[in-house]
Amino acid sequence: MFSIEAGRPIFHWLLLVPLAQPSLTLNLSGVALLVIFMALGAYWGYNLGLRMVLTQAIWTIIAYVITVQGGNFIVDTINRFWQNGPRLVAFAIGQNPANSPALDPIINPNLQVPLFFRVLTFLALVFLGFFFNRTAAWKAGPSPKEPLARPLGLFVGALIVLLWSNAAVVFWEQFQADGGGFGGPVANVLNTLPNVSVLIPSLIAVFFLIIIVLVAFYFPRVWKPDSDGGKK
Repeated sequence: MFSIEAGRPIFHWLLLVPLAQPSLTLNLSGVALLVIFMALGAYWGYNLGLRMVLTQAIWTIIAYVITVQGGNFIVDTINRFWQNGPRLVAFAIGQNPANSPALDPIINPNLQVPLFFRVLTFLALVFLGFFFNRTAAWKAGPSPKEPLARPLGLFVGALIVLLWSNAAVVFWEQFQADGGGFGGPVANVLNTLPNVSVLIPSLIAVFFLIIIVLVAFYFPRVWKPDSDGGKK
């Protein structure tokens, strides 16, 4: 006959076995780790609501486009407008744009902004988002009259964390390509996270599409949040 009292020492020993190990290793795939980070961001955005995280999202997107997706995109855009300037002027005055010559690039297309300054610029722009969020015209907590505030905050919060994590991955890959590197938990996390740069432009487009729809259907309430918490 089995005795509960006799089995307790063995049960206690089994409970103490994991605690006796020098370390406990958890193996997470890059996608799973990214999903965990995005879930934390989604929880943050859901609790605050869309209005409270909108400023951070806009500044994070600006930081990502300028520094990550980035320097080349800005340079190419400036050069494209400069090179096609005569054709745009010819079209504006009613002449044939094909007869207008294209100018040489105003900025060297091979210009590369140093990684150190890109990282500093990204961090500075993100912190500016938190700074300007204090006085944002649309800032207010979710109210009963805004049932979409929390679901949209969930999406935007996850998007913000995704942009932060992917920026870190892109910077880390560039740092390694330049011959840098270091070990430790931070390096392990950066090596594990996937690079999802190909998905970012579509997600940013979805974000701005949501903002345009909200402004179109809820203007001018977008700029004047309900301050009475839905009570009349």
